Amino acid sequence: MISNAFYRDFLILSIGKVLQVFIGLLTLRLITEMLSEEQVGIYYILLTVVSLLAFGFFNPLGQFYGRYLIHWQRKKELKTATNTMLALRGLTIPFALCLAIVVFYVFRYEQYFSIAEYSVFIVVSLVALIHGVLLSATNVLVSRVKFTVYAVLTLFIGLIFSVIFIQFKQTAMAWIYGLAFSQIFFSAILYNIITSEQEFSIVKMKSAFNKHYMKGVFFFILPVTITLFLQWGQTASFRLIVEDLYSAKILAFIAVGMALSSAIFSALETLSTQFYMPIYLKKITNVDQAMRTKAWNELADILLPVYIAVLIYVIALAPYLAKLLVAEKFQDAYIYAMIGAFIEFFRVITNLVYLVSQSEVKTKSTIMPYLMGFIMMVIGLYSIDVSRSPWIVPVILALSYLTTLSIMFYNMKKLLSIRFEFLNPAMAMLLMLPLLAIHLMAIPPTLFNSLLLSFLGGLYLLLTQYPLLKTKIKKMSAL
Repeated sequence: MISNAFYRDFLILSIGKVLQVFIGLLTLRLITEMLSEEQVGIYYILLTVVSLLAFGFFNPLGQFYGRYLIHWQRKKELKTATNTMLALRGLTIPFALCLAIVVFYVFRYEQYFSIAEYSVFIVVSLVALIHGVLLSATNVLVSRVKFTVYAVLTLFIGLIFSVIFIQFKQTAMAWIYGLAFSQIFFSAILYNIITSEQEFSIVKMKSAFNKHYMKGVFFFILPVTITLFLQWGQTASFRLIVEDLYSAKILAFIAVGMALSSAIFSALETLSTQFYMPIYLKKITNVDQAMRTKAWNELADILLPVYIAVLIYVIALAPYLAKLLVAEKFQDAYIYAMIGAFIEFFRVITNLVYLVSQSEVKTKSTIMPYLMGFIMMVIGLYSIDVSRSPWIVPVILALSYLTTLSIMFYNMKKLLSIRFEFLNPAMAMLLMLPLLAIHLMAIPPTLFNSLLLSFLGGLYLLLTQYPLLKTKIKKMSAL
């Protein structure tokens, strides 16, 4: 019975993820086709500013909320906790807007849009961010099926809105508005889903603002805030630096290339999080340290080989993926996708290791890894002129990510006896190495060749990795 439920859920999640990936990749293709090179660069600038505000002001509170979801649900306090979280986010928006305005003037964005339209855009985008928190809660508390359905619907409706809006004004801002409005609409639906069987208590909501409780929340989110800011610094701030030092067009070329590898790894990471995070959270709730260690090690034993396999897949097929996924004017950006694959590999492994800090509710030790990686990246970008060799930008980023991963693993190992098993990762690497022979064949990236090779490469990945990990997947999924 468990086996049948497992395969059913896995099939539904897989189909849903295929649709999400398809919509995401179609979005990348349409953006590069319908927007000018400068507007593509501005698109990534706006995403970077919004992500700064999300990481600095909203995600830490979201992580605290996510950590205690099951606890609040069991105590019938979820609606009260959710309303409290929403109230705090609303109170935070004015402070986030002030920082956004500072960024506007420091980086001279008046050359792209007025302060008024920029401010309205920021507020709408910040309101839309609640969608991610509520969607994640739906995955943990309700069902992975509903999570999948609403994730796909949000992206699909958002894409339709974006295409409609861009017919009136061909700007990056108009495109992002489409997704933001879709997120706001579905946030209301998700809120009703997760709180439908919960009671709201204004008394308990007020008690959440008492000095003792807020102190506990503060000491949880402060190191998380610092860590997330440094994560943003390493993952996204390079866009602001590149645009400031060079131009939006150069940024567009680099960002689009790196987006190819990011789209694939992000889809894989989302699928693994969607399927395994509820299982992982249940396995670390109200158990001793040994059981929490076992839960993390089981998760790592599954994900590391898969991430290695996808790394090789992207490196081997980057020119053909570029042919399929971006406009003609950006297809030479595949070199950034190849280097970006290493960046994404180090990023997802770091995120995996980072879970230890949340299971142990000890987030201070995550600050130094991101700080060192951030500093390394900033020094590299400002000390090396990349105007003639833009490919150096992702190389600098990859080295900074590797630094972060190394320090993070060292620090997290002090909290739990985590380890990486090397047999399955080594097997995964050996099985995927034949794909690299594609580069030696010098097959031209025509549309037909790109479709054929990308499909066959993906099929080969699935056929080699699933038998290797089948037993471990079943073991991790058994509750």
